[in-house]
Amino acid sequence: MNTRITSDPAALQGITALKGEHVYAVLEISARHKMATFFRIEFTESELRQSALFDSRAFTVISRTLPPTWKYFQLESGSFSLCPESWNAPGFWEAYYDGDPRAIAVYENERAAILSHP
Repeated sequence: MNTRITSDPAALQGITALKGEHVYAVLEISARHKMATFFRIEFTESELRQSALFDSRAFTVISRTLPPTWKYFQLESGSFSLCPESWNAPGFWEAYYDGDPRAIAVYENERAAILSHP
């Protein structure tokens, strides 16, 4: 997927962390009820690889295939996500961002599986 320009400032929140016209792999899709859809994208900041959710309107999708490791998860609110099952476990992202070695290992394994999918 490539970054693109949109006229909605809300869609561009945090986008300065990404490089324009760069191809990024989508690691997760998160669609919030009555809100925008977000893509989990990796980027490098201060020489550290990071992962965050960005508004999908800031990107142009160039591949229509989905990784086989993704599962569909729906919340009571009507929101849903497509991601590896382990990433949807309660507390996973908190543990990951807190630097828990087990959560980081799970993230890295799932990331590798997603990136190996053509």
